[in-house]
Amino acid sequence: MAILISRYERRDAADRDALGRAALDVCRANRAVSGMRSARFYWTNTDTVALLLDAESQEVFDRPGTPDQLRAAFALSDLARNVGSERWTSAGEGEAAFRGAGR
Repeated sequence: MAILISRYERRDAADRDALGRAALDVCRANRAVSGMRSARFYWTNTDTVALLLDAESQEVFDRPGTPDQLRAAFALSDLARNVGSERWTSAGEGEAAFRGAGR
């Protein structure tokens, strides 16, 4: 299991409704990707949305984006700037990466 959490803060001239629709489009594009278990967004305050992507493994996040994913990401970045991202992984995947590094 792997989780990617990203926060986006609305640009001054951006419409909040457009921001919400762009975040929804990012989620829809990500849900269509093989290995993605869920993709949702949440409003954390009036100017910030958080995207929560849940995948079967970190490998899903390492693949090049599909045209739909990239199109949605650029549309979102026109309206908001990424102010933080975190990747979370299960303990088993973390240990496998540690062992794979020769530790």
